[in-house]
Order: sequence, then C-alpha cells, then structure tokens
Amino acid sequence: MKVSVVIPVYNQCQLTERCLQSLLKHSKLLGEVTVIDNASRDNTALILNDFKEQFTQTGVSFQVISNSENVGFGRACNQGIRIFLKGQAQYLVILNNDTWLMPDWDQALVDTLNSKHLDCVGPYFYEKPISENISLIAKKFITRNAGKTRKHFVPILMCFTRSAAVRLASDCAGSNGAMFDERYFVTYEDTDLLTRMKKMNMKYAQSGSCFIWHHSKGTRDQLPSGYEQEGLRLFIEKWGFDPRIQEHTLMAKWKRKYYKTIEKIGLF
Repeated sequence: MKVSVVIPVYNQCQLTERCLQSLLKHSKLLGEVTVIDNASRDNTALILNDFKEQFTQTGVSFQVISNSENVGFGRACNQGIRIFLKGQAQYLVILNNDTWLMPDWDQALVDTLNSKHLDCVGPYFYEKPISENISLIAKKFITRNAGKTRKHFVPILMCFTRSAAVRLASDCAGSNGAMFDERYFVTYEDTDLLTRMKKMNMKYAQSGSCFIWHHSKGTRDQLPSGYEQEGLRLFIEKWGFDPRIQEHTLMAKWKRKYYKTIEKIGLF
C-alpha cells in the first residue's frame, strides 16, 4: 500500500518546513509527494529543493510544480491529483501545509478507511498554539480515542481511496480530469467537493486514531480581498442554496457545543 500526498503552498515557508519535516519523519506508507508552489515570494523554493533531496534519499518520489502565478487552492490540487491518477498509489491525501502530523498518521488513516469501508477520512485536528509537548498531546489523545469515528468532513487533510478519487475526477466537469471545480479560488471548493460526495452517496468520517496540529488560517492573510464572497457566490449559483444555513440549525449548534465540551476533557 502506498500513499500519494498533494500539498499546495503559497508563501509561509516556515509552515511548509514544519509540515514537510513531520511528513518526512512520521510517514509509514508514503510513496510520493507533489508540492505545488503557487508563485511564493519567500524562501519556499529553497526549502522545497532541500526537502527534495531528503525525501529522495528515503526512496520517496518528491516533485515540485512551480506556477508562475497563484492559481488558487483547487486548481493547484488538481495539478497534483492528475499526477496521482497516472501513478500506482492506492491512496490520495490532500494536505494543507499549515499542519504537523503525528507518527504513523498515514497508517492510521488507511486502516480507518479499510476497516470502516469509507471513501474519505480525515484526522482529528488540534488548533491550540503548538508546543514542544505536541507529540505527548497527540499520544495522549490517541490513547483515549483510537478506533473512534464520527461523521465529519475534514478539509485540512483529506485521505481518499483510489476508487473514490477516480469517481470524483470523472464527475467534476471543467476540471480536465481532476477532483476540484477550478472556478473557486480559495474557500468553498471543499464545500463543493463535499456536496458532490453526498450526492454520490460516498462515505466519509473523521478518525480518532489520527491526530494533527493545524495553524488555523495560516496562509489566508496573504490572499486578495473578496475571495470568500466570490466563492460563496459561485457555490450558490451552482447549487441553488447557501451552505452557511446548515451551520445555524439547532442540531448543528448543539453538535458544536457538545464537541467543544468533550474536547476539553480530551475525548473525541
């Protein structure tokens, strides 16, 4: 079993460096990594070149696609997904660069996919300030929550089976054979993807067997203004409803309150 990881990046090289360090050190099933650099203006290119050598030494294919302009999250992901679809890896991971991954994160997600017969799975994500104790925090969480799942979509890290990725790529008109609708720049491309997954009766979940750290909106502060409003407009135009309404139902509010309560005592 091999995992192919696709990571779009735009500046914030320090976050990319931490992400790749954990990916290099903590992966068990990793076969290939594709990083799409959306015209970063910092030291991202230098860092990626250094990591290419490190990953290659471990036998992992590492390639960088350098865009001349920022083409957005979905289109950048599609560039990497097309490489996955041409290859032999059995699992596809779409990963945000503002993350840290626990040891054997990929094995945990693949095991959950297979044991629960899912199409897509995501990890539990921790968004408090990161510290030197993050490994201990992760270990404690896993000890208490391994094996648990809940129906929740995690766009920060999406792990798909190959068959699910192929189905989604075939279903996405205008993407030239990949998974994301490229009309979205950043935001709502994941909501669009989830909406399509639901219509296709795909099964997804969040796993208590995998823990990651996430820097909330770690790269969003450098993006052009108005991108969220444009994404929302495109979504409503395409699907005919405002997805924010679902977040304000009594059930959605109750679930958020419930999960916040149990998370305070380290449960999932």
